[in-house]
Amino acid sequence: MSSPIKALSFQSLIYGTGHILARLITFLLLPLYTNVFSPEEYAVVSLAYLFMGFMAVVLHYGLDAALMKHYVPAGSEERRGYLTNAYASFLISSIAFAVLMIILRRLLTVPLLGVYAPKYVVLIGFILMLDILWSVPMLLLRSEEKPLTFIGFSMLNVILSLGLNLLLVLRFRLGVDGVLLSNLWTSTVIFLVTLPVVIRRINPRLLAGGTWKKLMRFGLPFLPSGIFAMVMEMTGRYLLKFMTDMETVGIYSAGYKLGMLMLLVVMGFNMAWQPFFLRQGGSEDQKQLYRRIASLVLAVLGFVWVFLLLWTSRLVRLPIGDATFYGREFWSSTAIVPWIALGYFFQATYLLQLPGPFLTEKSKWVAYTRGIGATATIILNLALIPFFGAMGAAVAMCVSYLIMSGTLYFVNRRIFPMNFEWWRIIRIGVILIAIFVARDYLPERWFVAAGLTVAYPVLLIISGFFKRRDFQALGKMFSR
Repeated sequence: MSSPIKALSFQSLIYGTGHILARLITFLLLPLYTNVFSPEEYAVVSLAYLFMGFMAVVLHYGLDAALMKHYVPAGSEERRGYLTNAYASFLISSIAFAVLMIILRRLLTVPLLGVYAPKYVVLIGFILMLDILWSVPMLLLRSEEKPLTFIGFSMLNVILSLGLNLLLVLRFRLGVDGVLLSNLWTSTVIFLVTLPVVIRRINPRLLAGGTWKKLMRFGLPFLPSGIFAMVMEMTGRYLLKFMTDMETVGIYSAGYKLGMLMLLVVMGFNMAWQPFFLRQGGSEDQKQLYRRIASLVLAVLGFVWVFLLLWTSRLVRLPIGDATFYGREFWSSTAIVPWIALGYFFQATYLLQLPGPFLTEKSKWVAYTRGIGATATIILNLALIPFFGAMGAAVAMCVSYLIMSGTLYFVNRRIFPMNFEWWRIIRIGVILIAIFVARDYLPERWFVAAGLTVAYPVLLIISGFFKRRDFQALGKMFSR
């Protein structure tokens, strides 16, 4: 069992690094944005990114999941057929969307961004078109296990985006225009340099309605599930926009971004997790493997949560020249970070259960469970925001992910029973609660935070969480 875990650990490290590099740019730019923009201006940037994230899900319409599902186990010629039909579909739909955004630019700008700026809607349309197209070669590199090329393109994305933002926002003071233009130019370059990856693998003669329909039959149920997932991401900020003001949205978005450091780790793992369990299958031995992986992943994520809980408020005050990591107007945003991070911890518990719907080919349950999560998000936000503002939105997000994960657990008990190592998971939960409570009662000193940070792994070891085989597997992995 240790061999597959080592393989998954290595793949998670490689693809997780690539994913983190691709998303790291948004965190590297936080000092720039929070020191240059007002909360109202940062709210516009945040809503633009939020809408692009939502539409990226819609414009993939589950076809990316279907392509990976069929591409990984297929032979060479079958792979060409699947890719050709999927890429042609993405090309047509993404171009059509960009044209639609141009036509509706004046109608969409205020509802989407809170300001009247039609040119922003046009820029977003072209950015999304390019992003959809260059996401396909990145998916191929994951499926074919070519991590170095994957990381190389991710690094190029970071360097271009960071450099262009510094040039256009900081040097030329173009404001929100500079942010969107930086994204557009970066997406254009990444699209051009990754295009050969696709061109070498497609064959127009393999275009076939039957192949496309086969992909869509599996992938289309993921569209509503993807929309529901983005509703869970978007609801808090858009309801804050309508129920409070743009300043609150900006401050909430800044705290949300820090909490998303947990999401970086979660999605980095998931980049390797889905191809891994698709190859492993669903036998009883594999279920035992998945249970063990779940325990170890949650232990690592618990440490990430402890770090964010104890160090975020110090991080935002770090001096950077004459400024700080976060502008002073945004310091209050750290209050929501533990709740946002905990929400993504619960999202990880959901992703760890996905072998059930995937391997039984009952992807409809992904849509149903995420639909329940989205409904809970809306209801909880409407109930909590009027009383607690941004904090209410953060708690609503956290609880919604817990509800979604719990629902999938009960579904899996029927379609793919997988008894988790509850004695280990309970230990993680108890230690996290103990550290959370201790933080409120102990002095706010750096050495106290350091002590509590170290206490987490120490308590796991003392409580008997780790087994000898875990250390043996880790030792062999690092020795290689």
